[in-house]
Amino acid sequence: MRLNTKSEFFTKPLITLFLIIPLFASCSRQRINVSENTIPNFNSLSFNKKIDFSYAEEISIEKTEGYSLVKIEGEKPAIIIEENYPTPKNIPSEYTICRKPLDKTYLVSTSAMDFFIKLNVLSSVKFSCIKKENWFLREAVTAMENGEILYAGKYSAPDYELLLKDRCNLAIENTMIYQKPEVKEKLAVLGIPVLVEKSSYEKNPLGRLEWIKFYGTLYGKEEDAENFFNEKLKGLSSFSSGIKSCKKIAFFYITSSGTANVRKSSDYIPKMIFIAGGNYFLDESTDDGKNHSTMNMQFESFYEKAVDADILIYNSTIDGVLSTKNELLKKNNLFEGFAAFKNDRIFCTKENFFQETTGITNFIIDLNKVLKDDETELTYIEKLK
Repeated sequence: MRLNTKSEFFTKPLITLFLIIPLFASCSRQRINVSENTIPNFNSLSFNKKIDFSYAEEISIEKTEGYSLVKIEGEKPAIIIEENYPTPKNIPSEYTICRKPLDKTYLVSTSAMDFFIKLNVLSSVKFSCIKKENWFLREAVTAMENGEILYAGKYSAPDYELLLKDRCNLAIENTMIYQKPEVKEKLAVLGIPVLVEKSSYEKNPLGRLEWIKFYGTLYGKEEDAENFFNEKLKGLSSFSSGIKSCKKIAFFYITSSGTANVRKSSDYIPKMIFIAGGNYFLDESTDDGKNHSTMNMQFESFYEKAVDADILIYNSTIDGVLSTKNELLKKNNLFEGFAAFKNDRIFCTKENFFQETTGITNFIIDLNKVLKDDETELTYIEKLK
């Protein structure tokens, strides 16, 4: 049984009854025993405490007792209501209302899973948009093997019946949902609040990491999130004020058509290279002007820019992990003429790199080590043999 359109949902009485029953059950479970006189008016709430974001620019959070106001750039504001607090009167219609506990979350933003793990709130994730074999985080794999997290369909085609039957109470999407606005709309119609995670839009890589404070707010771990973030920053203090290296790093992968997919100079990866003390091999003059963080370069152009790079780092996310330099030569035998190839300075990211979001500072430390010709105890990159 599949629901394809909003009109179909409202024109099938039996299906409608089947789907609405869980929502009524959920509402009755969350009813707060308060008199009308004790329910606050939204306009009377004084959000007088702010969560401090030092690097993140895509989000702000303001708080008052029992309530948090979350504003994500380009999204509707959201009000997060603590347990045992009533829903305020006169909340503007455009606001997304999320009532705790948010313990049956449908997680579509795979980069966010690591935040749940590090904050020890993985039990709040009930549904995943990818299957077990596509997770590289051990805790997520184990949870799916144990049936604690269920596969509920990809972002573009959720299993609405499963989400409703098992009372999903929050969907955390990534920006891919902008390609399927009808899905976001249907989830809202079915009573499932939707928040779009936009940490990937942060220009500063530390801003991406700082989104852990967002999850701390949602799942009652604000102090833990703050402490975790501060501890991660301490790990960078050993070289943040050190002498900058003049070495140049190229970060890329080779597409099936033979072009080189690279990060634009404005992307967070080049900024991580800069924080680590290195130089990215491209500058703003190479930008193709499109609103994407990556671009494809003809190999001839890539060769011209990267042939003298001191270090090559192959991005395994799309194309898979490379283990040897010969595998790279199979992509294009011209790599043999690169300075990094001749000097044995070619590395590849490990498969868990992009899912372990909180490893941003560890990756920067890896980069700093490689820039110093130190290959010991690397966390997210490996040297090609």
